[in-house]
Amino acid sequence: MNKDRRGIAAILRENSLKLLANSTMVVFQWNRSRYRCFCCKEPFSNFNELRLHTNNEHNIQDIEKVIISQQNKLLKVEISVLKCKRCNLTLTDLNDLYNHLILHEFSLNIKDNLLIPFKIESSGLECQICSQTFNMFRLLNIHVNQHFQNHVCHICGAGFTNLVFLNLHKTRNHRPFNCNECKIEFKCRSDKRKHDVTSHNVKFERKPRFPCPYCSERFYQENFRVLHLVEKHGLEKPEHRCAICCKTFVTRSLLNNHMRYVHLKEKNQECDLCDSVFYTKSDVARHRVTHTGEKKFLCNLCNNPFATKDSLRRHARRTHSVIN
Repeated sequence: MNKDRRGIAAILRENSLKLLANSTMVVFQWNRSRYRCFCCKEPFSNFNELRLHTNNEHNIQDIEKVIISQQNKLLKVEISVLKCKRCNLTLTDLNDLYNHLILHEFSLNIKDNLLIPFKIESSGLECQICSQTFNMFRLLNIHVNQHFQNHVCHICGAGFTNLVFLNLHKTRNHRPFNCNECKIEFKCRSDKRKHDVTSHNVKFERKPRFPCPYCSERFYQENFRVLHLVEKHGLEKPEHRCAICCKTFVTRSLLNNHMRYVHLKEKNQECDLCDSVFYTKSDVARHRVTHTGEKKFLCNLCNNPFATKDSLRRHARRTHSVIN
């Protein structure tokens, strides 16, 4: 297809992927004071660990899928360790990379991409656009948005290359969701889906995200896929060992979860109705009923309502001698 006839989104995405695929820069996200994997959202305090994780666990096809799903948002990329993958030449910034890739006969325009460069591993955090320095990444991240002020979503903070993409993002992500039967309005799709399940008995099929590369099996969790590969296809069982208590896990994400919950006591999930913080979203959901008073779990023996599944189970054991 003639390049001139393609949409600007396709050109921006293609150029960004060329720069990412042929260099050692790392695309990442920042949320709740952690660097997070662009593909699986796994959090890291140390960027070198995120760099290793990205290189070992994900490829350019994974990154492309996320870019498409995020509707071509601007992408944060770390360029402290910037080399050409073709010839291993060390480069200084995106302009240097662009000029170098031209020598390898790549066709692209440095201005037509989605990348926002950061240097996190350097001695100081410096804005790669205006050279202002910061002592915390959070402050640098806030500052960089000022360079894209006209194209930042005021609701979620996502940045875009132009107002067309910004308005498209708002239409797709921040429009209200209405129940056609009840005429109730919801702020997000997940709230609307919960309402459909609890009020209208709508069933949503959850599709397994993790396919086996050797057969047609698919799995909801990565660790189940790993165990399947070990048991059915003879792969060696991975052992990701905790440096503190020496427990082992079949995936790095399980190890990281263990570290956060058991050793770091990390609580990143906030209740939107008070200042309480919790380990997981399910913990928040259980806590939230203390504010709302909602009791949506009914005992099928006496019809008494309960706020949580746990309280319903305790009632069934004590009152009806039901053993789960």
